[in-house]
This record gives sequence, C-alpha cells and structure tokens, in this order.
Amino acid sequence: MNKELLYRFFEGNASVNEEKQIKQWLDASEANHRVFFQERKVYDAILLTTRGTSLKQKRKVLLSPWATGVAAAIALLLIVSGLYLLIGKDSTGPYNTLFVPPGQRINLILADNSNVWLNSNTEFRYPSSFSKKNRTVYLNGEAYFDVSKDKKKPFIVKTGQGDIQVTGTSFNVEAYSRFNSFETSLFEGGVDIIKNDTKLVSLKPNEKAVLSNNERVVSKIEGTDEYLWRKGLIAFNDKRLEEIFLSLEKYFDIQIQVDAKKLPQHTYTGKFRQSDGVDYALRVLQRSIRFTYERNEETGIIYIK
Repeated sequence: MNKELLYRFFEGNASVNEEKQIKQWLDASEANHRVFFQERKVYDAILLTTRGTSLKQKRKVLLSPWATGVAAAIALLLIVSGLYLLIGKDSTGPYNTLFVPPGQRINLILADNSNVWLNSNTEFRYPSSFSKKNRTVYLNGEAYFDVSKDKKKPFIVKTGQGDIQVTGTSFNVEAYSRFNSFETSLFEGGVDIIKNDTKLVSLKPNEKAVLSNNERVVSKIEGTDEYLWRKGLIAFNDKRLEEIFLSLEKYFDIQIQVDAKKLPQHTYTGKFRQSDGVDYALRVLQRSIRFTYERNEETGIIYIK
C-alpha cells in the first residue's frame, strides 16, 4: 500500500474511492492490518514530535505511578477517526488502538465498564462504543480482563491464534503474534476458546488452556505469580532459564540468543520489577546461575554464553 495514500487517509483527505481501496487492502489479510497500524503509530509519533501535541483518548486510561512520566509521553493511543468504516458493520463507534511500550503496563476502562490491564509490548484495539450484538476487541500481546456481565452481548477477544468469548468473567490472555503464543487462564466465570468459528474448549475457573501447533492442552492453574505483571512484577516459579529469557523477550521487545551447550539445565524462582529493565534482571539471574552476556549495540541482540 502506498504510504502517501495511507497518510492522506490519516489526515482525513482521502477520497471515497481511496477509502474503498484501503478497505479492500485491509480485508485482504491480517498482515495488512498490522502494517496499517504500524504506519499509524509512525504518523502520530511524527505529530507528537513536530507539533508538540498529545493524542487524547475517549475512555479512561490509568497508568501506574512509576509509568506516568515515560508512558504518558510514548504510549500511542491512536484515535482513528472513521476507522469504523473499515472494521465492519457490527461496530457502532470508531476503534482506538493502544500500544503499550516495552517495560510498561496500562489499565483501561472500556465503554461497558469492563476493566482491562495491558501488559508490556501489547497492542489493543477497542471501540469507543460497543455494538448492540457483541463487544469485540482485538489483542496482540497480553491482557487481564475483568468483564462486566451482559448475557445479551458476549464479550469477544480476537487474537491471531484464537478467540475468547465470554459474557462476564475474569481471565488472562497471552497472545503475542511474534511468538505465536496463546494461553488463556480463567479465574472467575467461564470462557469459550474459538478458532476458525469452531469452539475448541470451554474453561472452568482455575483452568488454563494453551494452544500450540494445532494442539490444545488444558490444565489447572498452579500459583498466580506469573500474573503479578499487573503489579509491575515479572515472576517465575520453577522456570527453566530458556523460559525466562523468552518472557524477557516478550516484555522488553528484545532478542536473546543463547548458546544452549553452555546453559545450565536447572530452574529458577524469583521476581523482578519491570521498571528495573532487562539488564537488571540478567544481573540478578547471574547471582544464582553461571552465565555471561553481551549486547550488540548495533542490532540490540543480547548474546547469552
């Protein structure tokens, strides 16, 4: 898609035919959706830099106290005027896109008073007002939902790996497209996990489901430390070092390459504050596990030896 055409659309200067062209392009693939919102982020970042203006949201966003300085400046809340024309007929208001920067977290209150916590490096799309038929949102990353009850209007979370449908409940979803991950943990109420319009499984409280390679595994939730990210903590309970590094990649949007031959094969239990950053987390791990690391400043890749 021509970037000049996209920017004309963002500015509200696209013609009717150009808007139809963009809609057809968006409908063609999910990858085009990602490109669209990435370009929108760039466009709004330019506006923030050149005009000194800030984007304003139509719903309430609460940032943790330690995050207000940085996240308020760089968390890109993209109020895409007229985007409801491109999303679909079931929407009654424009969709907003919220991107949570690496190392941050944000609390959001939706139009139906549902409470959503968004984890680091997460993109979340939600409407200013929900339709009469359902309450649909889009997630790429990790979020904790406390959904207001409404049996007539199911709440649907759409991800690249599968969808979650509820009427009122509390649950956590991890679905980072970069890592092709999908895990849903239910704490209260009930959820249905759906893929390609087929219900795969229904969860009961204290159950979690993992989808991987077209297989699903349902198990009991053992401990809640991994959900402490809402309090700004990255917690691990008896996790292998490879699993910890994968979590650091997700939360801080980095790449870690490991020399598996030299990596100790035992587990680790502990907690880090997200605000301390990845270098602090690695230094703490070094106190218990023998390894060295170096960062390539040009590529940003961290090498574990």
